[in-house]
Amino acid sequence: MNYDEILNNIRMLSRGETPGQDMTELLQTHNCGCLLSKEKRDLTADTLNKICIGERFRACKAVFAAFEENNIPYAVIKGAVLSEMAYGDAFCRRSGDIDLLLLRDNIDMAKQIMLNCGFVQGRVTDEGIVPFNRRELLFQISASHQTAPFIKKTANPVCPYVNVDVNLDIFWGESDVKADMPFVLEHIECAEINGVKLKKLTPELEFIALCLHHYKDANSIYLLWQKGLSLSLFCDIYFYLKNNRLNLQRLKEACRHLQAEDFVYYCVYYCNEIFNDGLLAPCLEALKTETSEQNLNTFGLDKAERKPWNISLAERLFSGCLKQYFEKVLSPEDLQKIKINSELM
Repeated sequence: MNYDEILNNIRMLSRGETPGQDMTELLQTHNCGCLLSKEKRDLTADTLNKICIGERFRACKAVFAAFEENNIPYAVIKGAVLSEMAYGDAFCRRSGDIDLLLLRDNIDMAKQIMLNCGFVQGRVTDEGIVPFNRRELLFQISASHQTAPFIKKTANPVCPYVNVDVNLDIFWGESDVKADMPFVLEHIECAEINGVKLKKLTPELEFIALCLHHYKDANSIYLLWQKGLSLSLFCDIYFYLKNNRLNLQRLKEACRHLQAEDFVYYCVYYCNEIFNDGLLAPCLEALKTETSEQNLNTFGLDKAERKPWNISLAERLFSGCLKQYFEKVLSPEDLQKIKINSELM
C-alpha cells in the first residue's frame, strides 16, 4: 500500500467502514486496535490488558482513598481513564501504568502515602524492585515534569508489578511554559474504573492535558528516536473529540489561561490531516491564533533543538525508518542529549 491508500483506509475505519485491504498488522504496530473490529483484534492481548488494568487500579485504591482523607487534590490521567472517554471502553486502549497529576506542594505527603501503601521509587530487574539512588531521583524531577516512578509488587503473575507515574505539570520538563497547576486541579470530577472510585480532570482540561502529552511525544527528539511517531497519538485525540461534546468556549479560555493554544492546535491540525473530518473544523477555528501555525512541520521541544521536517506526515508515521532520517539531520549535541537520556531514564 502507498501512503495515500493507508490514509484512505484509516479514514474508512474511523467511519466504521471496511477497507478493501487488511490493516490489522499496521494498526497493531501503532497500538491502534481501537480501529479494528472484534474479529480482527487480539482477544488474548485484550484479556491480559483488562486483567492488568484491574490489578493496577486495585493496587491504587488505598492511595486514592488516602489522598481524599488528606485533602490532596489529584487526577488520574491518560491510560484507562482516557480509553473510557475516547473509545467508550476503559480496556480498549493498551496501557502500561497509571499516571497521576499532583501539585508540587503536595509531593512529600503524597510520596509518604504511596510508600505506606507498599510502593517503592525504583525500577524492576530480575532481582525484583531496585530503589533509585539519589542521583537518579534528582535527575528525574529536575529534567522532567515527573517524579521517578513508584512500583509495587503484586501477587498476580499476569501483572506482577504496578507502575505509577506522578506528574507535577501538564507541560513537559523542557517547556518554557509552566502550567497553573492549582487552576488545572480545580477542574476535577468523580469517575470509576473497574469498581475503583477516583478523580479525573473535567473533559476540557483533560483534552488539553492529552494534547500536551501527545505533542511532547510527537516532538521529543529522544522519544522520536526511541519509538518513532505513532498513529495512536492522533487516534486518541481524534476519538476524544469525536465522542465528547466539548464546550469550545471553555476549551479556548482554558487554553489561553494555560498558554496551550498553539500546542493543542498543532495536535488537532494533524488529526485533521489524517482523518479529514469536518467535525474538527470548529475546534481548529476556536483555537487558532496568529502564532498557531509556527510550529507546524517542525519537531523539537525547544528553540535550540527545533528543526523542520523534510518528509511528509505520512512518511513520518509509516516509513518505519525515522532513526535513519534523524541520523542525517540531528546535530552532535542532539545525539549526545539522546545518549544521556537513554542512560538515565
